[in-house]
Amino acid sequence: MIAVMNAERIKLTSTRSPYWCIAVVAVLAIGVAGLTGATTSGQLAPTPGEAAWTALVGLNAIGVLVLMIMAVLAVTSEYRFGTIRTTFQATPKRSNVLLAKAAVFGGLAIVVTVVLAALGVILVRALAGASSGIELGDSGVLRQIWGTPVIAALYVLIGLGVGAIVRHTAGAIVIVLIWNLAVETILTILPKVGPHIAPFLPFANGSRFLNGTLDDTDYHWNAYGSLIYFAVFAVAVFAIGIVVTDRRDA
Repeated sequence: MIAVMNAERIKLTSTRSPYWCIAVVAVLAIGVAGLTGATTSGQLAPTPGEAAWTALVGLNAIGVLVLMIMAVLAVTSEYRFGTIRTTFQATPKRSNVLLAKAAVFGGLAIVVTVVLAALGVILVRALAGASSGIELGDSGVLRQIWGTPVIAALYVLIGLGVGAIVRHTAGAIVIVLIWNLAVETILTILPKVGPHIAPFLPFANGSRFLNGTLDDTDYHWNAYGSLIYFAVFAVAVFAIGIVVTDRRDA
């Protein structure tokens, strides 16, 4: 397994798309945080946790989507260029390939987001001061710093799973983006049934974990229950990707 992970690490560092994706995430996280801190003249939100969520919106709302796209590319690019056959010849147990990708790309997402989350919060606090409402030692603020990497890793699992199922770059990216940005929003606002569907939408639960006070949906569990729900969903999508990969031809 270590050898397979090393192979995935080499692939990651020898292609341009991960570098571009990480650069975009960094620009979004630091850029939005800097603009927020520079233009804030009062409290960002009623609680320190909400204020930190607002400060990190470039990372926790958009940056994680870029990381999910990076994960999609990690799988679909191999199918596009035909290198997946060589990969499976070198590692006949195909599940190990996807597990290695999850470890490498998930680990990268965690490291990048924990650094950017901490820098973003500190930057806004430094620029806006105490009036921003961000208290660095507050449990809600700390949850943004450690919770965002957890959510990012789960987004990576979903990206890998969808990429393995669809195999086509454009199709997989469209699915994950439309699902996250449009489908769940549409389902939420449906008359009569929307409020009943909303608590079971996976990405909505992931967002709620980071800041459950931003909505009035009647969820059936607390914020950590939402994290567990989203984690189960992400692992299920990834597991389906493994099963599909094992059963289909390369």
